[in-house]
Amino acid sequence: MGLLTNPSISQKAKYCKALIRHNTLLCFGLYLLGVGYFCLLPDSNFNSATYFSENALLPGLVYSELKPETVSLARTYAAELERERENHRKGMPYAWLLAKMRKIGLETHTHNFTLNYPLGGGKVFTGKNVYGILRAPRIGSTESFVISVPYRPPESVYTDVSAGVSLMLAFADFARRQKYWAKDIIFLITEQEQLGMQAWLEAYHGSEDNRVLNGGSLNGRAGAIQAAINLEVQGFDVDFINLKLEGLNGQLPNLDLHNLAQKLSQKNGVSAAYRLLGTNKRKPTGYWEKLQNILAMVFSQSTGVPTGNHGLFHRYGIEALTLECVQTSSLSRASAGVGPLLKIVEGISRSLNNLLERFHQSYFFYLLVTHDRFVSIGDYMPSLGLMAGALLIKSFIHYLSLYYSDEDEEEQTVDTELSQTPKVNFVQIGSLFLLAHSIGAATTVLPFHSGLNTYLHEANLRTQLSLFAIMVSISVLTLILPAFVPLLESFNSGVLQIVVLLELGTVLLTVGMLNFSLGLVLSVVVVPVVLILQPRKEGFFYRGSSQIFCLLLHPLVVVLLTVFGMTCALFPELSIQALMGKAVTATMDAITYSVVDSMIYGNWLFNLVALIFLPSWILLWFLMFATPTQRLKPTQPSARDSKVLKQD
Repeated sequence: MGLLTNPSISQKAKYCKALIRHNTLLCFGLYLLGVGYFCLLPDSNFNSATYFSENALLPGLVYSELKPETVSLARTYAAELERERENHRKGMPYAWLLAKMRKIGLETHTHNFTLNYPLGGGKVFTGKNVYGILRAPRIGSTESFVISVPYRPPESVYTDVSAGVSLMLAFADFARRQKYWAKDIIFLITEQEQLGMQAWLEAYHGSEDNRVLNGGSLNGRAGAIQAAINLEVQGFDVDFINLKLEGLNGQLPNLDLHNLAQKLSQKNGVSAAYRLLGTNKRKPTGYWEKLQNILAMVFSQSTGVPTGNHGLFHRYGIEALTLECVQTSSLSRASAGVGPLLKIVEGISRSLNNLLERFHQSYFFYLLVTHDRFVSIGDYMPSLGLMAGALLIKSFIHYLSLYYSDEDEEEQTVDTELSQTPKVNFVQIGSLFLLAHSIGAATTVLPFHSGLNTYLHEANLRTQLSLFAIMVSISVLTLILPAFVPLLESFNSGVLQIVVLLELGTVLLTVGMLNFSLGLVLSVVVVPVVLILQPRKEGFFYRGSSQIFCLLLHPLVVVLLTVFGMTCALFPELSIQALMGKAVTATMDAITYSVVDSMIYGNWLFNLVALIFLPSWILLWFLMFATPTQRLKPTQPSARDSKVLKQD
């Protein structure tokens, strides 16, 4: 580092000027290298075959003790539940569920919860969960695992999964007759999808920090939850099983749990994988299909939204996944019945029952290429490191550009003391940095402000329109802000640009360690645009193009353009005006959902964009109006200095 930063060494100046001259090529080369490396991951040379790291899970794969009576009982429960659903079109048949659980012999309880919706006039929603506990006969209630099913009433817009309730009750009846259970089994039926599951988990673990969702209390608890299986069974004639993995904020279950579910399904003649392609639901084989599979997982994981009720367990250190049993759409095709499904649930339960400790082996960070191949964190992180590292290298080259010109000049032999270096205005730069991040903090607070929400509701504005109006108002404020702030001088603008590059590069690497998919998507979008920006260069073309690219990088514009592109792909038959209308409506819905998810579930995507990327964009926008770069020129040595130099 001393060789590169000591201006008294003339040979070093040549290297620094070469770096400055080729900085764009170097940084874009790193970015393209990172993208190219990620595209190599579907190749078998860059991924590994799945395997079991925890041998304690293997006994569940050996044999099944399931009897035909359990299969008949599941069909009986399904017929009875169908009649009950006709009498409860909008709600859950609590009395029937409680009666069946008590008849089976479970310790049965109900759980009430309340949602104090902070938007739209402060509405209040209530719900109720039903759960039963099968106490382990061989040990005290120290450990447990959960088998859950979301209940969807007939009038729900989602696919009917009531068959999962019948399947779970039939398995509960079978499990009660067995004596080998060493863990409690909790059979949980939740109302209101993920809302009911979030309330139950908060009540089970005694969390009281959520003021929006009142989880209440539970009358009965089991041991510490080790794992959870969520069932979404569309019918007993199952075509294939889709294994849903993505949890809140991109968390994934332990890879051993995925391998267990996949192997058990395969053993019982049911196709199961993370994502199946084509009309015949085949597994990906070619390179492009494997790449498509990885990208599907990346895009799904980057949103931070759970793909099922299982995704809310991960924040409590509980490994969970969802078995989405998709019903066959053709009567001529072979399908699995209720028997194989019960055997799959039995095998998973017996394997979890055999665990002596929590999941700690195998991988918690991975990407699935196919049902039996994956990419570990050590293999995919270099791609993100190369892309985010381009910003860090760019910041160092900007530091060098403050002292060296990329133009060919005669090497200066004058010492640093003879050069006139401007001083950094820490007050101005610090004030801008604090102002930008204060706006970001206000962006995270305003959507939750009760007084503002009440005022907008009284003005007869819908929730989506209210939040969109808040975001647009903040965006307009940031656009006109440079007109009321003193312009940065050339040297100070260079220092501020270094700060922004360091912040963005560090944040992308940090986010990638927690949620690689989100860090990758942000890097692919942010890094090339930031590298293109050249606000400190003189000339209308450089400054004008930089301002246009900077506007395209605004978080609200990025969301709008992304939604517009997806709308064009899904509705190609619509006109441009109709597409724009749908895109704006979808953008308002996306903002609303991100804010609500942040309030209720703790999804930090909205907070991350508001606290980090919006302030970084504001600082970049300030740079668009800074004074163009003026190269530092060394002062001419005085007569006394010249005499000293000659003597030397």
